[in-house]
Amino acid sequence: MESRDPTVVLVAFYNTKALGVRYLETALKKAGYRVVTVFYKTFNSIHPSKTTRAELGLLVDRIRSAQPLMVGLSVMSSMYLDTVELVIDSVVKELGLPIVHGGAFASMFPERFLRREGLDFVIRTDGEHAICALADALRTGGDFRGIPSLCYLEEGGAKINEIGGLESDIDNYSTPAVECAEAYFIEHDRLTEGDPQLGTLSYEVIASRGCPYTCSYCCCINLHRLFPKGTKYVRTRSVSSVIEELKIAKKVCKKLIFVHFYDEIFPNLPGWVDEFVVQYKRYIGLPFTIWSHPKMVDPEVLRKLKKVGLTEVIMGIQSGSPHIRKDIFHRYESNDDIVEATKIVRDSGVFWRSYDFMLRHPFETVDTLKETYDLVKRMHGPFELQLHGLNFLPGTDIVQMAIDQGLVSREAMDAIMYAPMEEQFNAYWEQEKDPDSCMWYAMIYCLQFPNTRRKMERWENDPAAHRGEIDVQYRKAQKLAKIRWYYRKSRMVLKSKLHLF
Repeated sequence: MESRDPTVVLVAFYNTKALGVRYLETALKKAGYRVVTVFYKTFNSIHPSKTTRAELGLLVDRIRSAQPLMVGLSVMSSMYLDTVELVIDSVVKELGLPIVHGGAFASMFPERFLRREGLDFVIRTDGEHAICALADALRTGGDFRGIPSLCYLEEGGAKINEIGGLESDIDNYSTPAVECAEAYFIEHDRLTEGDPQLGTLSYEVIASRGCPYTCSYCCCINLHRLFPKGTKYVRTRSVSSVIEELKIAKKVCKKLIFVHFYDEIFPNLPGWVDEFVVQYKRYIGLPFTIWSHPKMVDPEVLRKLKKVGLTEVIMGIQSGSPHIRKDIFHRYESNDDIVEATKIVRDSGVFWRSYDFMLRHPFETVDTLKETYDLVKRMHGPFELQLHGLNFLPGTDIVQMAIDQGLVSREAMDAIMYAPMEEQFNAYWEQEKDPDSCMWYAMIYCLQFPNTRRKMERWENDPAAHRGEIDVQYRKAQKLAKIRWYYRKSRMVLKSKLHLF
């Protein structure tokens, strides 16, 4: 092992932005390692595609030529496990290299990736320090067994080390690699040299790690439970760290027109926003998008952010049914809280408001869809509705709830959660077959546009008598949504080019 160059290959799946891998590259390079990063396929939720034999061959050839100490695989989601497992089999069979797995899914299910043969590892939660320590051990022949957060096989089974070595001040992790030094992109049976992020129109940045909420369908609360007792889970970067990253992005991403803050909830610490708006206006000056929460909307914060480029607020609402929101999704805001939050966002003058709903899942009924319809009617517009289904993700609290309530058996749930990704995404966008559910879903969707909304309100007391007409209006609303999308994008480009905030 010592005769090899100190090289690590990192592989990101279905994500050309892949912040986790980019943070690991920064850490490894600071520790003196050469890093080769492969972005393996791109994300497509409508027509996802499993990897091909030709793509696997390209990846193996690229790894072989790098002669690495080990290969790191970022396994954030269970939705593309079929591709991940094909990659693992190819690397082990063809190259016999140590593989280390990381990411949200690997953190929750390390045993799934620990093999009986070879030298395989899992790193749970923050991986920056652990991956450097593991690389050092493999390079020198040292002992890796005491590395915090590392999981590996030993005689008698899997050894799961306690999570540790986490930074409370996440500035200590430095900034992610905006432009990976040796990057490759594999898609459509071709390998392209260079970082695919450089051609992006939008740059994704996270100003914090962790989420303060406990939503049952999300892995954040499950990852939080893995942290040692007393360890701070939600950690926010300094403004200077965020701005430094965005300065680099503006310099190297030549087509960049807007920024998307990918935090679960945009930071709202005392003084943080005040410093941010000064620095963002001075150095960045691009339109940007944030995620918010009905309990976290602050009118003064929104007004400050709007002045320096806030163009869109995305807010998860998920259901208009208090029962589903509280008892199933573990979200504790009231309908009045939600209505007030939409009023605050509207009154802030932010150009675009998008509200996210998860509908037509096994817990849903026609009555709860009616409750969502009633809530959306009360919300302050105009707004965009992002309507979709619910994916059961392994390890999330909602999985056991569905089993306990008899909605699905354990065997059927496993088949759902570990199905090929084409099946999982088809289920995510699946159109419910029940005529009444379809009708109320269409009515909710139509509330986005004044003309179709007026018709829904006219027919809502006896919608079954107007089923065909509702369907016509739904198709009309879908066409209007496409036109609105082009308007929104063109407006974004204009605001970016002319700095019209």
